[in-house]
Amino acid sequence: MKLISTGQPSTLGTYRQIASFLSQDDNSEVIKYFDKKIKESPNGENEEVIADETQMMLLIVNMLTDNTKIKEEDDE
Repeated sequence: MKLISTGQPSTLGTYRQIASFLSQDDNSEVIKYFDKKIKESPNGENEEVIADETQMMLLIVNMLTDNTKIKEEDDE
């Protein structure tokens, strides 16, 4: 299995943990996204992610940024 730069396996569970740490909100869209992927996967959170680490981090950050923009617009 491929490892990411932290030495962790490149799995849905690992990226969910990273997203959770960055979002600090287990109800965020990015967490819901990973939970859905984990649920759909035959290997659950141990499903290997073959996308490049940089792509996955960009996905997480973009989803967090989009979620923040939506919350800010709702607060206005």
